[in-house]
Amino acid sequence: MNYSNIVRAAAHSRCPRLLTCRLVHDLAHLSLVTFSTTPAGIRDDLMRMAMTNNSPSSSALLYALLAYSSLHHHGLSETALKFKVQALHLLSTSAEGELSLVNASQHVAASMLLGSFETLRPSESSGEWLGHIWGAVDVIQATQLGDHSSESEAYALIDWVNYHHTLSRFSTQHWRHTALAQKTFGQPIQRSGRVATSQLSIYKSNHPSIDPTSSIMNLLFEACDILVDPKDSKSHSSEYRNSLQRLEAQVDDLIASPIPNDLNPESAVALELYRVATRIYIARASQSPWKAPALLDSLIDTLFEGPVASCTCIHFFPLLILACESRRDDQRVAILNLIDRTQRDARIRSMKAVTNAIQAIWVQQDLHADDEVLVNYVDLLSIGMSSNSTIPSFA
Repeated sequence: MNYSNIVRAAAHSRCPRLLTCRLVHDLAHLSLVTFSTTPAGIRDDLMRMAMTNNSPSSSALLYALLAYSSLHHHGLSETALKFKVQALHLLSTSAEGELSLVNASQHVAASMLLGSFETLRPSESSGEWLGHIWGAVDVIQATQLGDHSSESEAYALIDWVNYHHTLSRFSTQHWRHTALAQKTFGQPIQRSGRVATSQLSIYKSNHPSIDPTSSIMNLLFEACDILVDPKDSKSHSSEYRNSLQRLEAQVDDLIASPIPNDLNPESAVALELYRVATRIYIARASQSPWKAPALLDSLIDTLFEGPVASCTCIHFFPLLILACESRRDDQRVAILNLIDRTQRDARIRSMKAVTNAIQAIWVQQDLHADDEVLVNYVDLLSIGMSSNSTIPSFA
């Protein structure tokens, strides 16, 4: 049965698998955060994988779909939690045996949905999303699923994982315990408060980085991997500075290249935002010893005059980075209006974490507006991010 026939059958069925199909097909999938792949594309792949067989991994994916759909439609309820617990139990069962490539894909997809569950309506325990993303990465590596990413379904799934994994690296780079965020801004903040990421094995796609969305994600991941606090003596080494200049040049090359015509309008805007936001992040976080190009200010102004003024932004990383650049009242109003437009979009997940971070950053910028000493950008991001009680996702 092809996908369109499944959807038609779901409308008249009481079968749990087909009812799941209808729930996800109608609306819930629109809240899944993707980049180069559309939510509809991910939805279709998830449904096909969930209907493939009756293995524990397939059933785990089914219950993860049910949990996510229930949370999306009805909020955090006993039903949604039951589905989530059942999905976790089945994932545990799935992990006990050797996974075929089909089962590995199902296992990864279920983990990603459970991670999405935690970020859709964040709660005090919502830091669990990180474990689900890292679990998906570990399964990809253990089963060498990435070696088969030339198949369109596997590539879309791995691309989805890679996107969220990259943004998890950004979060772990800057999140610290809330108590540390309450320290005086000018005092050094101990790096021991940072979440450890050494156990996370780095995933890099085996695909050539020919598509621009994968390219900018790979460069953002590399930026998170190599950037050190400007207060660190390593930041003065020639090796570090050479790596930084190479990274900046690669991002500049991407910015100079045209947006592909085959991207849908929303993905095209997201790509434009991510390119510039990544360049800003590298320049500000490194506090480059060389002056940031004047082109950077021009790019920022262009974004405020264009996408920020008229679009929505379901991607939180560029929203956060641009908010850090909004020093004037009119720019901050533009960011607030952008957030308001985005929140009115019925598909959007909770924006509480990113709005908390932005407000905390603006408070710190205002407190130190008259200081002659350059504000440490790394500390600024960490204070903003740590205004949340659990580590947030900026995917």
